[in-house]
This record gives sequence, structure tokens and C-alpha cells, in this order.
Amino acid sequence: MRASLLGVALAALLLLPAPPVAAQLSGPLDEATLDGFEWRSIGPAHMGGRVTDIEGVPGTRTFYVATALGGIWKTVNQGTTFFPLFTHERVISMGDIAVAPSNPDIVWAGTGEEDSRNSITAGGGVFKSTDGGLTWTDMGLEETQAVGRILIHPTDPDVVYVAALGAPWGSNPERGLYRTRDGGETWENTKFISDEAGFVDMVMDPRDPDVIFAASWERVRGPYYFKSGGPGSALWKTTDGGDTWTEVSGNGFPTTEKGRIGLAQSQSDPDVIYAMVEAAPEGITAVDVLEGRVSYGQAGYVSRWDGHELSDDITERPRRLSGLYRSADGGDSWTWMNIQNSRPFYYSQIRVDPQDPDRVYKLYSGWQFSDDGGRSWKRGAQGQHVDHHAMWINPDDPAHFITGNDGGIAQTFDRGGSYDVLNHQALGQFYQVSYDMAMPYRVCGGLQDNGSWCGPSRKQSGGIRDTDWFNVGGGDGFWTQQDPTDPNIIYSESQGGAMSRQNIMTGERSGIRPARFNPRQWDQRANQIDEDDAEAMAEHLAARAADSTANYSRWNWNTPIVLSPHNPNVVFAGANRVYRSTNRGDDMVPISPDLSDQDAREIRISTTSTGGITPDVTQAETHNTVVALAESPMERGLIYAGTDDGNLWITEDDGATWSELSDNLIAAGVPEGTWITHVEPSRFVEDRIYVAADNHFRNDFNTYVLVSEDRGQTFTPLWGNVDVRTTRFPHVVREDPVNENLLYMGTDLGIWVSLDRGANWQNFNQNLPTVPVHDLQIHPRDRELIAGTHGRSIWVVDVAPLQQLTDDVMTASVHAFESAPQFQYTELRDLGPGIDGHQPWSGDNARYGASIRYRVAGEVDDSVRITISDVAGETLAVMMGSSEPGLHEVIWSFRATGAQPIPQFGGGQGDEIAVPGFPPGFNPRPGEARGEPSTAGDPNDVPEQGGQGGRRGGGFGGFGGGAPVGTGQYLVTVEAGSSSSAAVLSVEVLGPVDPRESVIRD
Repeated sequence: MRASLLGVALAALLLLPAPPVAAQLSGPLDEATLDGFEWRSIGPAHMGGRVTDIEGVPGTRTFYVATALGGIWKTVNQGTTFFPLFTHERVISMGDIAVAPSNPDIVWAGTGEEDSRNSITAGGGVFKSTDGGLTWTDMGLEETQAVGRILIHPTDPDVVYVAALGAPWGSNPERGLYRTRDGGETWENTKFISDEAGFVDMVMDPRDPDVIFAASWERVRGPYYFKSGGPGSALWKTTDGGDTWTEVSGNGFPTTEKGRIGLAQSQSDPDVIYAMVEAAPEGITAVDVLEGRVSYGQAGYVSRWDGHELSDDITERPRRLSGLYRSADGGDSWTWMNIQNSRPFYYSQIRVDPQDPDRVYKLYSGWQFSDDGGRSWKRGAQGQHVDHHAMWINPDDPAHFITGNDGGIAQTFDRGGSYDVLNHQALGQFYQVSYDMAMPYRVCGGLQDNGSWCGPSRKQSGGIRDTDWFNVGGGDGFWTQQDPTDPNIIYSESQGGAMSRQNIMTGERSGIRPARFNPRQWDQRANQIDEDDAEAMAEHLAARAADSTANYSRWNWNTPIVLSPHNPNVVFAGANRVYRSTNRGDDMVPISPDLSDQDAREIRISTTSTGGITPDVTQAETHNTVVALAESPMERGLIYAGTDDGNLWITEDDGATWSELSDNLIAAGVPEGTWITHVEPSRFVEDRIYVAADNHFRNDFNTYVLVSEDRGQTFTPLWGNVDVRTTRFPHVVREDPVNENLLYMGTDLGIWVSLDRGANWQNFNQNLPTVPVHDLQIHPRDRELIAGTHGRSIWVVDVAPLQQLTDDVMTASVHAFESAPQFQYTELRDLGPGIDGHQPWSGDNARYGASIRYRVAGEVDDSVRITISDVAGETLAVMMGSSEPGLHEVIWSFRATGAQPIPQFGGGQGDEIAVPGFPPGFNPRPGEARGEPSTAGDPNDVPEQGGQGGRRGGGFGGFGGGAPVGTGQYLVTVEAGSSSSAAVLSVEVLGPVDPRESVIRD
């Protein structure tokens, strides 16, 4: 009777319509339910990420690594294993860390990266740990936004100095050189320059801690420019611990306008001080360069002044005074040692050997060292990533040092002759992510300075390893796209719209960026025309104008490339106008006019003169471009485009005509000119669109997220209950593909979720670090949310239960959720895990088997019983699950184990074991067994009879015996006390899966 009833129940469930996803939750999620959504870090780690500081503890094997956007990491075994610190604090963008010389348990962390590139995150003050970084206390200075250096008194750890650089995107008074004498309880600003100039570097005399040199820096970044330099930049000295300061200028040190200055002082001969200086020519300012009045030729000589080229016969032309300066008398006089100072705003780090005052290290793109005080240089750190920002030299053994760059960490024990790269932390700085429809599905994405990579979302067994990831593009990686009908076709791009399509099975790659207008080429042709041939010249000019109209384009640093949801052969891309291809990216043609404001000054500065004293024209600031692009999944040819200068456009006829919607955003409260970061046409209502806008480049951190129900004619703000202190500006907003009331928002401080279409938002970080989330995707089949973080690589979480939450579900005593299709498969591998010690990184894999999720509303006396039955009503397996209130998961092994209940063991990640001095769950000695030693083999501890016998295995969630089930649908019944709930589970048997030959699954 029971069997037939179960069969009827399953048939009835299969006939029911989809869950009532239109119903919305009227209240926030409780903590017990939220805790059931556990994020998985799937990597990658091999390519590392930007490192801003490294500090070691002399005489130990301990050192700390501060990352640009991934918090702090610590090793106690010289880099074999690391554990993350400073992960869930308010902001985990790091500027500097410092360890107290008198007490290594005292560690200070300054948040906010000082290397002011276009993708940095502002900090949130300074923090202090008294237990080696395990716990942190907020010590204030929240509004400083960026910290360049922290110094701690050598004998009194309560005396601390903080070089506060200040807001990167505007002026603010919370900058300067701060000092505390009571361990951070109170602060005094001992040197304030202006609202535009803060401090970026300091060195303390090892003979007298009251003698400090400090470098102030005036700099600002805007939407289309960066300006390094101004009257606030200078070198300062105090001899009374900061009570008074004197500017260092003259006697060989530049007196012209300066930019960033980096400092180093010899520990073996403290009279030797080095300064890496950015300095303008005499009579020239950073504004002169930014506005295009001045440009440079070779060796920093001015080649153009006030709009005119200087004649070659002018010998006394001004020269930029940047480079390395050396003082041998404690800063009284200086010698200009070398003119090289590459990209000072991004580097300007100098180090000196603690035992040799003439051995100097220059940290920049290439990394060099000098043995003659900086006069001549030799290339080092070969075999590493470029772009060096951090270095710690062991004072007890200068042949041992550690470097940090845009690609992670490296360590040497032979003074730089050879290195060990220690990249086993997932620090990838992703801009965008994508997915395919293979099983398991593959994730791809583009990273800051580390190309584009693809890897598996899960595996049958073991962890997701770096060897599972592969590279599909170089340069700075941005957008990737994967053909939903062929997972071997992957699109990737690097800066400036350098897009390509490749077939990863055949190796075929094609560049798909449309041809550019080349004025130099046309000028060369003009020089070949007889100056008296007016007709030929007229034809040439007409052809030049036509070519300019057809092919002139500006491509943003991070330009969108998207596939049509209606036809994956149709590819859209955004430059200053929208391009379209109907054959997988080939033969792209413009389908819009220039959609930007076409501001001539902004375009000129962003493409020819940005940088300030030192021009830094790398395409990173290219402005007046399309940065957001999407076609409606409900109506073909309905396309929205947003620009970096605040414009929003719509076409309803596939690009034939365009209408501007920008004023409608302004009317809803979005400031004019605000960057349109993302547009999201609805999958449920044809006229609905969501928009995310970001104005942080003007020092405005508000969370501008809006919705329109009439194709952008009017907008409603959705940031009503958002606390800007805990979210800041949005990068992306996504509508769930199953539940129209469910929205996800990726912000500069993590992920937020709304279950009432944006009326209310709730933090959805759980175990996810407080990291910028630049992109979000929801896999429609596997019902997983994919987060592309800008500092901790890619994370994934199962959101199938979130898609189904309603008031009825939340009040039910127990509820079984519908799962995504579950796949039973074996995995073919071409390379086994091997025996490779404890350095290799391993990500969080999903447990193999069928995932069954359920929620318990209140306390239940006994364990929850989960029964899986087939269509005939026969019981295939019974498992016991947690009865605690909240959201839970059990894993079924796809095997018919019978009606004997099998308990679940753990949550898939192992028990949390606490070891003194380490975070819960971290094993500082992975090469040894935990617990008490075994006495097996002791002749006094052997029983008289018996042998070794056999092991008695537990079920491990149904992973014991029993035959595997086949493809089909099964009934899951969850019983908690007197209440029960049922759901359908779909299983498909795939057989062997070769990750090299992905197969599409609907």
C-alpha cells in the first residue's frame, strides 16, 4: 500500500507546475537559513594576484603577505602553506602591514591600496592584532581611504606612525601623517599638507627612532585621467618623533614640482638614504602635461612646449628630473644616480640590502638590482611575473628575500639567483566571468594583468586543482564568452578591445576586433601625392574621411563582448559605438552612432596625456566609450547600451535607430555623467530593465541600482535600505532566471541579495570574503551563482533553495527543495594527482552525488529522515540528516542502499579543528597525523588471538554498497517529527566524462 501511495505521490508531483517563483518573501532571511548557503572557492591560484606588501619576522619562518584586494595571508613554515587572515573585515584592500619589532604578536594593517591604478578599492582605516593576525581590532582612521606605510617604534609598540594617502578620487581632509602614542586609542595628525596631498612612504632611522623621513604625494584619479604631482608632493624630515617637520629640498634634491617619492634607508650605514623621485622639469607642472601643453622625448627631455615642437637645435631644453637620488650624509645633500623611474605612480618602491649600503633593489615592471649605489643596474627576478610592488629582505640573511608583484609571491635563498614561486592562494582579480552548458560546466573569466582562464565548476573526486585550469588569452583579461551550443568555442579579450575567438579542441584562434582607422597610414599616403595634383588630393581626403567614419573607434580598458541570447552566432561588442557580427565575431560592423558625449578634452587627455608629471597612456583611461551592453532575452533586436560618461541608449530594431534614456536616470537621482556599469534586461517582463551605475571615480560611493518597467522611460531607485558603508558602489546587478523577485548585486564590498525585486537588500557573503565582486552569473541548469571576485578568484554557491523561498516555505516545519538536475558520471583524467607535497593549491569541490536540500523551521527532537523512492514507490535509500533549524544538505550516492538509514558525515569540508595560534580548521603540520600516537605494533599491546581483520566502513551518506540507479526521476521525502515534505529529483547517467571533450547537457 505504501509503495503504491509513493508512486501516486511522485506522479502527482511530476504533473505539478513549476514552483510558485512569483511569490516573494516578505521578510529578511534568518541567519540559520543564510548559513546554509556555503560558497565554494574554485580558483584559480596559479597566476596569483597583486601583492602590496610583505613583512617577515626575523629569526623565524613566519612572514605575512598583504594583497591588493585579497586580505592578508600568513605562513609559519617559510611559504609551504599559507592561511588567510583579515578576510571578513569591513574592507580587505591592503595598503601596508607592519610587525612590531619588540613584540611580533602585534601586527598593524593599513587598508586601501596606495598604488593608484584604475581598479583599486578604497580602504577603511587601520587595524591592529595582538595575537599574530588571528583577530583584529578597528583602530580608526576610516576615512583615510589609502595607507602607504606604517612604522612601529622599535622598543615601544604603542608608538605607531601611519602615512595616510587619502582619497584616490577626490579631496578629503582625512589624510596626512598620523601618530599614536597609546597603541591606537587616540591619533594626532602631526603633518597635514592639504586636502589633495597625503603621505605615501616613510623610513625610520635605526639609530634614533625620532628621526623619520616621510614622502608626501599629491595625486588624484578621475573618470578619464590620472594626475600624479602637485605642490603638495615633497620629502620631509623630523628629528623629534613627528612634533615638527622640515622639508628636504635643494642640495641636489629636486626643487621642481614632484609626484610620488619612494624611500629606503640603509640599516648597516643609516647615513645612506635612497629616494626614488618623480620630478618635473623646471617651470613645468603636472597640469601642463595633463592638458597636453608639454610632452617628452628621450631621456625625459621636453620635446613639445605650449603646443609647439621644440627645434632640434635647442640644446638647453628642460628635462624631467625623475630617478634615483642618494644621500650619504643623512639627507643633507643628494646625488642624482640614475634617471630611470618607470611608471612611478604604480611602483616607486626601492630597497637596500641590510648589510650592504650599495646593494640596491628597484621594484618596477622589470625588477633590477645595483651593486654600486644605484649608478648601474642589472635585470633580476627573471622567470617571475612583472610589476613588482613588495619586497622583504631577511635582515639576518640578505641572500634570502621575498618579492611580491601582480602575479603573486616568489622567494629566493641565493640573493636572487633562483626563485621558488609560492602561488598557492587564490588571489585572482577577475573582471568578468562566463559559463558553458557542458557537464560539469566550465567557468571562464578575465583577470587583471593575468590573461583569461577556464576551469571546471566541480569534479567527481578530489579538489579542483590549478592543473585543471587552462589559459585562453593573454594581457589583462576582461570579458569571456562561451558558446552555449559548443563548449569548445570560447571568446576572450584583453585591453583595448583585443578580442579573439578560439576552438580549444583544434587550437584555431581568430582575432575579431574590427579594423581601426589609422591616421598615420593615411598621412603617409598623402605624402606620396604630388602637391600640385589637387584632384588626387581631394580623392585622398574623401577616402580618408570615409575610412574614419567607418573605422574610427575607442575601446574601453574593459570593453563588453556579449553573445545574443537568441542566436550564439551573433556577437555584440562595445567601443564608442556598438558593433555586431552575425558569424561568431567575424566581419563586425557598427550598428550605432557614437553613443558617448564625444567630449574632445576628455578623449584627448584619456588617450594622449593622462598621468601627470609622468605620462601613463596605456589605454586604461580611454574614455567616452560603451561599457555596458545587453540584448533582451525576450525580444530579439531590443538592445541597451551604457557608456562610461553616463549615457544610456536603447534600440528596438536591432540597431537601425537609437534613443537616449540618460535624462531619465538623472531624474531618478543618478548624478550626471555616472558610469553605467551594467544593464540587465528582464527574462520575465519584456519592458523591464535593471541598471547599475557607479560614480566612485568622482569620490561618490553611493549604490545606484534602478529598475524601469517601461523600457527606460522612467526609473525607480532600488537603493532604499542600502548602507553605503557596507556595500559601496555596484559593479553588477543580476536577475535570477527562475524567480523574478530574486536579484543579486555584486558591489565593491561583496554580494547582496533581494527577494522582493530590490525593495530590500541583504548581505549574502556568508563565508565569502569581503572582496569586490565585479561580475555575477547564474547557471540556469545547475542553479548555481558564480561570483567573479576582484581579489579572491571565483566562488560558486548553490542557490536552488534561494530561488524557491517564499513565506509559505519559511513557515513550514520542514520543506524539501527542488534540486537542479543531478548527474551521475565517472571522470577520465590524463594526469593523476601525483605526490607533490603540501604546496599545490586545491579548491573546494562539490561533494559527488545527488544534492538534496531541505529546511527545518524549528527544533526537532530526532534526526531528520530523508527517503529516496523510485516511480514504483520502492524505497531505494534512507539517510539521516541534521534536525537543527536552518538550511541543510545531504548527498545521495546514486546507489540503492535499501531502507536501512545511513547517517551523513560532516558537511563535506571536514571538522573544524582548533590549533592554538591558528584559525579553526587550519593544519600547520599537514605532513603529520593528528591526535595521539598509535600503539599498534607494541608487543605488550597485542591481543592473544585475532589478526588484522577487516575494516568496518560507515555509509558516508549512502556511499556504501548497493547498485547504482539509472536515469530517471525519483521522489525525495523529508520527514522531521510529524511533518514531511516531498520533491522530485532528476538523475541522468552520463557515463565517462572526458574534461577535454565537453558534452552539452540541457
